[in-house]
Amino acid sequence: MAIVEKMTYPTEWLDSVIQKCKYVRDELKNETFKRYREIGKIILDSGYQKGTWNDEHKQKFLIELSISRQTFSSLVQIGEMSEEEFANAVSNFSSYHEWRNRGSIAKKQKREREILILEKAVKFLPPPEKKYDVIVVDPPWNYGTNYNPDTRRVASPYPEMSIEEIKNMDLPNTENCVLWLWTTNTFMHQAFHIIDAWGFEPKTILTWAKNKFGVGHWLRGQTEHCILAIKGNPTYNVEEAKNISTLLHANSGGHSEKPSEFYEIVDKVCVGWKIDYHARQQRHGWDNYGTMELEKT
Repeated sequence: MAIVEKMTYPTEWLDSVIQKCKYVRDELKNETFKRYREIGKIILDSGYQKGTWNDEHKQKFLIELSISRQTFSSLVQIGEMSEEEFANAVSNFSSYHEWRNRGSIAKKQKREREILILEKAVKFLPPPEKKYDVIVVDPPWNYGTNYNPDTRRVASPYPEMSIEEIKNMDLPNTENCVLWLWTTNTFMHQAFHIIDAWGFEPKTILTWAKNKFGVGHWLRGQTEHCILAIKGNPTYNVEEAKNISTLLHANSGGHSEKPSEFYEIVDKVCVGWKIDYHARQQRHGWDNYGTMELEKT
């Protein structure tokens, strides 16, 4: 009985601690906003208007206060607020940092909601109605990272798939088909297992060398790879292929967007009906399948 009483005893002490911590947290939040507002007012009271401080004066101010130009602009913006606008900012945001990054946070939250909708909708996406002689697949590899609208780093802006989900994709290939499977350095090993699971035979690898660094832990990524594999005996323009290198130099575009030069290569060497899985844009002579089609609806 004593044990039960100990377990169910009201936690007034904990409630008290929580309330005190919340009070301090909220007060610190308010104080941070107030301090930044006062700094902003001091800047404005000096007669500051955009462009009135020369670079030397502004740089000295930034160095002495250890702040960035972005923070300087935010301070001025807070200082310009009316009392009502300032009160709303304090009440609607948990911190100055959240207020300053409100645009990015809103974009991220909006996209996360869209991704949830796509994740549900993609499960009911009907399969392609015909078979294809040429299939390009750019899987939404599962990096386990969150979408960021500012950095647009490795994270996908659309639903990711596990390796097993990718393996279980039912490709609408003809008996004689050419497959182009895009992968990154991270998933190179898994990509060959996926090709085996789909019943294709790998033949070569096209490497895309981008014009700038990406991210990476061991090394900074600047390449992606596309494994060319076949099933059966597909029609392939061997004479044209003799003039094409396995190294493709092309600029990078939006997240996951593949260069137009790649599709020009495929059009030169491959013949037949073509489909692009998880494409980011429509191309003449190609069918698309995946989240882009859902986003149109």
